[in-house]
Order: sequence, then structure tokens, then C-alpha cells
Amino acid sequence: MKINGLAIVLILITAGCLVYLPYEGTRVSEHPAYASPQSLPAYGEINMSFIYDYLGQFGFWVEYQPYGYVWVPRITLPHWRPYTNGRWVWTDYGWTWYSYFDWGWLPFHYGRWDWDDQLGWFWVPDVIWAPAWVVWRFSDLYLGWAPLPPGVEFSFEFGLRWTNRHLPRNYWVFVEARRFQENNLINWILPPERNLTIINLTILRDRFTVRNRKLIIDDAIRPEEIERLTRRPVTLVKLKEAKQPTETGIAVNTLRIYRPEVIMNKTSPKTILRKEEVREKMVPVAGEINPENLEQVHKRERNLLEETQKMEIEQLKKKTEEEARVAPPQEKQEKQSELKSKLEELKKKHESEKQNLLKRQSEEKSQIKKGNLKKKSEVQK
Repeated sequence: MKINGLAIVLILITAGCLVYLPYEGTRVSEHPAYASPQSLPAYGEINMSFIYDYLGQFGFWVEYQPYGYVWVPRITLPHWRPYTNGRWVWTDYGWTWYSYFDWGWLPFHYGRWDWDDQLGWFWVPDVIWAPAWVVWRFSDLYLGWAPLPPGVEFSFEFGLRWTNRHLPRNYWVFVEARRFQENNLINWILPPERNLTIINLTILRDRFTVRNRKLIIDDAIRPEEIERLTRRPVTLVKLKEAKQPTETGIAVNTLRIYRPEVIMNKTSPKTILRKEEVREKMVPVAGEINPENLEQVHKRERNLLEETQKMEIEQLKKKTEEEARVAPPQEKQEKQSELKSKLEELKKKHESEKQNLLKRQSEEKSQIKKGNLKKKSEVQK
């Protein structure tokens, strides 16, 4: 009976996406990068009036059912996605996103991101702080993460609640695993067209550890795994509380982050736009992108696509050749035929990715040209 009870406990712990640990419990690993986080005192509190006014400087508020008011950032980076302009830091709260945006302390740690074909990426406010509201995909070649949409519930009692554990393909952000610890991570993020293949080459990691039912730790990817893939040590960076947004920043061993209590009071933004108005206002943003800079981004995307596609083909050949070498003589020919079939299938996907990339880049160039023409017309008026 004791054995059966233990087996049930182990299944519940390993199968779920939430792990409870006592506050002063045993460390997950002897790795020096692990530590027991302390509950940091939050300096002050903010309410929705503050959030509406603060983020209103950097974007637009839209009424969007069923979420109420959502925020669309005004960003000039081409084809921007959440959790791309920044870096990952291993803290006593696990993998913590450090954003290079001045406003990044808020939408990447509270609330959720979602996608709308007309608005693009938009943010839905919420009150619970986390080191990053993402789930992961993992392999020896790639590491990826995706923002959790508001439809995925979380509580300190049951953790994440999402039955199908599936996110749309365009939500995922991938890098070569060896690039995960780069400071300028945005330069190594693979074009989203690559997701067609990479999602099937990686496995989902959606674990959060909760301590004392109030501390969220994002430790789905262990530091030992990152050290093996990047061949660089993972340094523990202590999280320290900042007293205001302007004090956020990172040093050698310290990450200062503003993490106030959020109060959801009933109010509304001072300026609320319709969907169509946001789209019109975003055209000049596109026009603010330098065409030469855009071409550099496009060239980097094409290079990353070609390099990683070549890497996958080489890995597939190597793996099949190793299997054929140890296979019985009667199976060697079968392995060669299997390799040929897999290569043909992979190359078809690669070609589709390439064509989709070129199509999207062409559309972005047209959008930039349209934005520049509109700005020129407005200046002449």
C-alpha cells in the first residue's frame, strides 16, 4: 500500500506543471546556481489608474472583450514579439526576463500577452508577479519560449490550468540552444517561419515551482542543461527590490526589479481607441524604421534560417548513419531509404519556411514604404 501511495505522489509531481516545495526544503540540485528565494518586500502599490497612465505613454489602450481594456505597445522594431528585446537571467526565482524596454518591468511580469490579427500583440493586465509568464520548448539544438495567453489560468493552489497544452505556432520564440545566454538575444532569435519545423524537434516544458503558495519560480529548464548546451557557466544573479521603475537594472550579480503590489480598482484609461484607429496609428510607427536597418534585420533572418536548416540536415544524416552502422546487415538498406525519405520531407518544410520568410519580408518592406509616404504627406500638409 505504501509503494502504491508513493507511486501516485511521484506521478502527480512529474506529470503536472506545478511543483510545491517547502520554503526551507531540500534544494532541487546541488548546483551552486540554485538558491532558496526569500519573499521580497514589495515597495508600495500601484492601481489600474497608474497602469493606464503609465503604459499610455508607450502605446494604446483598446476595449477588447472579454478582457476589458488591453494595451498595444508602440514599437518600431520590425516584426516584434513579446520576450525578445532583452535577456534571460538565472535568479533565485528561476529564469527571469530582463527587458531592455523602460516599461518592461510591468507587462513581462504581470498579466498576459495575446495575439489579434488586427491589433497584433496586446497585453491583458493582472495582479500576480512572475519572473516571466512563459512556457518552454527544449532540445539539444534549440530552446524556445512562448507567452502564456490570458486563457491559461494560474493559481497558487493548482498552478497552470490548460487542458490541451497547445499554443499557436507564431507564439513561440526560438534560438539555437548555444545562444541562450547571449546578452543581445534579439540578434539570435530565429525567424518565426522556422517554427514550422522546430516545434516538432522540441519537447514542452511547462513547470513552475511554487513555495509557500506565494512565490513563483520558473525552473522548467535546469541550469545544468543550459551549461551543457552553451558550454558556459550559469551565474546566479540575486533579485533585489527597486523602489521605482527608474531604478531597475542589472549588475554582475544583482538584478534590481520594481515589483509593487497591483490593485485592480474599477477605472478606465483616459484615452481609448477602436481597433481601426490603432491600426492607423501603427502605420507611422512602421515608417519610423530605417529601410537600411530593416534590410540588415532581413539579411540576419535569412542567414539564421539557412544556417539552422543546414544544421538540421547534417544532424539527421549523422544520426541515421550511426543507426545504420550498428544495424544488422539486412536493415542497412532500409535505413538508407528511411534517411532519403526523411531528408525529402525535411527539405520540403525548409523550402516552405524560406518562401514564407521572403513573402513576409516583402510585405514588411511595403509597409515601411507606406509609412514613410504617409509621414511625408503629413509633413507637407
